[in-house]
Amino acid sequence: MKHSFFEYRGMWLKGNVHSHTTVSDGVCEPARQIRDYRDRGYDFLAVTDHNIMDSFQQELEGICLIPGWERDITYSKTKCVHLVGLSGRPAGEQKAFSMERPDPSEVTVQQLTDSMRADGQFVVLAHPVFSRMEAEEISGLTGYQAIEVFNMGCERICHAGRADVYWDMLLREGRRVLGIACDDTHGKTQKSDRFGGWISVNAREKSGPAIMEAVGDGNFYSTMGPEIYDWGIEDGAIYVCCSPVKEIHFVTYPPRGAAHYAGENMMTGDRYELKGAEAYVRVECVDAFGNTAWTNPAFAEALGGEGTDRG
Repeated sequence: MKHSFFEYRGMWLKGNVHSHTTVSDGVCEPARQIRDYRDRGYDFLAVTDHNIMDSFQQELEGICLIPGWERDITYSKTKCVHLVGLSGRPAGEQKAFSMERPDPSEVTVQQLTDSMRADGQFVVLAHPVFSRMEAEEISGLTGYQAIEVFNMGCERICHAGRADVYWDMLLREGRRVLGIACDDTHGKTQKSDRFGGWISVNAREKSGPAIMEAVGDGNFYSTMGPEIYDWGIEDGAIYVCCSPVKEIHFVTYPPRGAAHYAGENMMTGDRYELKGAEAYVRVECVDAFGNTAWTNPAFAEALGGEGTDRG
């Protein structure tokens, strides 16, 4: 019996949940940013300008807008904490508003996180490596539901876009934190910071509330390019089905998991026999160009055989 960790609700939708425009510190006008993502085949986009919540209620056929913003606390020229907040409200119902950048002498990052959660926002810890956060700060902060495992903008600026190690640190502590890949478009890098990181969400319909419902449930994967068609558990083993890749990594804890390589040919799937003590398992698929796709973690109760029956 095969049990998928994806819940197939209706449709796969591609989107970027971290982007900026000229409303804050980006170089693209909002209308152009939205149009460009639509024209590149994106199904949804969140414009997350700094300390400005707006849905940019522009009805462009083919793309759904997710209301969002990025709150930031700055401690020095190199030290900061940024949080992306995504609203589950329909774009047409989200009122635009702005707030001053929090003063670190008056507001803690925990208070900021708590206030965003209290408003019903899905909170993502943004680019912790770029922000120069220490491990104890990431671990000590609670309430965020996801961490940016890949941020294209920060990768293009100073090779600080990956946070895999911090993600695993949180998972090892028992934190049920999801992983997000995104662009964080500012348009000020030598190489483009657009169209390099996104999430693929399985939602019941193409609407903001349905997309954010699926995101909140972890019913998505993150990617720089490779596609993950399915993954789950079958006869005591984790399986994954994907587009052609050169590497597939099963990341687990406390057992050490496994790394598999294709050699001369490409792989479109793989299996990992569970050892029976895994607190979580997640999978990375890496293509011939080094682009990675990440599943979200499956935890111990799912590894016991729970999931979506795929027959």
